[in-house]
Amino acid sequence: MPDLGIDTIAFAAARREEYVPLSALPGAADLVPPERLAAAGIPLSRLMVRIPEDDDVDVTAQVLAALGPPALPQPLFFVRSGPLRDPNVAALAGLVHRSGWAGEDVGLTHLDELGGTAVFGLLEWAVETEATAVICDEPLFADAAGGHPRFAAVGVRLRRGAAALTVSGCGEGKPALTGAHRFTGRGPCDAWLAFCAALAEGVVADGERVLLHTRGPLREGWLSLLAVDVAALRLVPASAAPVTASLLGGRSG
Repeated sequence: MPDLGIDTIAFAAARREEYVPLSALPGAADLVPPERLAAAGIPLSRLMVRIPEDDDVDVTAQVLAALGPPALPQPLFFVRSGPLRDPNVAALAGLVHRSGWAGEDVGLTHLDELGGTAVFGLLEWAVETEATAVICDEPLFADAAGGHPRFAAVGVRLRRGAAALTVSGCGEGKPALTGAHRFTGRGPCDAWLAFCAALAEGVVADGERVLLHTRGPLREGWLSLLAVDVAALRLVPASAAPVTASLLGGRSG
């Protein structure tokens, strides 16, 4: 089967303020599974939890709109880092309805930090010709010592055969491949956003390998990409905010 490649990347990031200390919600700590608390990697004394609001920024819808409709119907893979903002809302169904998506849709949740890297192992197996994948990170928990967290989403158009970027490999654990550029972050979108900032700055050149590395509280994952034709890659910010490293995340390598 031909290699899996990427022609388009859309992205959005927005700082959020609707978090309150977990201690301010009586009995809330007893309702959250211990595994979720451990996965947050935040001391209980600093742990904040998100309270959904009606005007929450829907970064996923922004990214899907920025990508635009595909020329032909294709599958949509919706990858969430954790649970839904609102347990009473079917996020994927709503997204498909609002966007008028033509094609099959698949939802994946609770991948946490691996949602933007190791998930490509599934995509390499599942994508037949063309598909769209949207990776969404809306943290349930935040660290009071780290300032306001952000919602983030990255959307990619995938295809078999010649493409601007080619997927070289991915996996869980320490990276098995190296690259001329390495982008590291804690959340599933962090390394992607840093990569987008580098692309906007013209840092990545044809023929170079790029390593996206995510290291969370419990697990780490990686994704290796080969830059084949950077000029042909469509890079689409989903908002009017400038593409800067301060908003999108740091860069290493």
